[in-house]
Amino acid sequence: MELMEAILARRSIRAFRPEPVSREVLSKVLELGTRAVSANNSQPWQFAVVTGEMLERLKEHNLKALAEGSPPDRQEATYPEPYLRRGKEIGKQLFAAMGIGREDRERRNWWTERGYRFFDAPALILVYMDECLEETAAWFDLGCVTQNICQAALVYGLGTCVEEQAVTFQKGLQSLLGLPDSAKLAYGIAIGYPDWDFPANQVVSRREPVDDITRWYGF
Repeated sequence: MELMEAILARRSIRAFRPEPVSREVLSKVLELGTRAVSANNSQPWQFAVVTGEMLERLKEHNLKALAEGSPPDRQEATYPEPYLRRGKEIGKQLFAAMGIGREDRERRNWWTERGYRFFDAPALILVYMDECLEETAAWFDLGCVTQNICQAALVYGLGTCVEEQAVTFQKGLQSLLGLPDSAKLAYGIAIGYPDWDFPANQVVSRREPVDDITRWYGF
């Protein structure tokens, strides 16, 4: 797959076929991912790759915490306008594709639960770093490695969805996986072979025109 094709083809996948992804393929995806930009070559990223029975246990933990109304260990980011509007737009696109009405609380709850169980992907990559690291540079690097992972996945016919929601209740995830207390979970990447019959997988989020967000000098 050519680079330009991969960039344009990437989208968030929210339903997957059940077949597993091999450790060999996931290792190759991570290897490509770690060629990402890194400040001073610090490479602050670490990964926990989960599948099988342990993945089911992580899903159960998230759903139990959600049902019990447990306070989140990680608050999802909130944004002012115009950033808030952009988030609402993709939500409207997804709900329209899935036929979920504004007052359909049952289906909206179903949709929320899907996120907490990693959209039923056959594998999950948790991206984390040591909490001692200076956050501004480290978070930037984690974003770069995640973008590389999502692009590399396409080479192997895989789809991905990057989720903050996946690590909302991260202390329990850390405990189940035996991660050190110093591990700061950034987000999860649901990964697997896309189910293209699932309507939400046809949704492509819109981007602002470049000239609306760019100041040009000296041209």
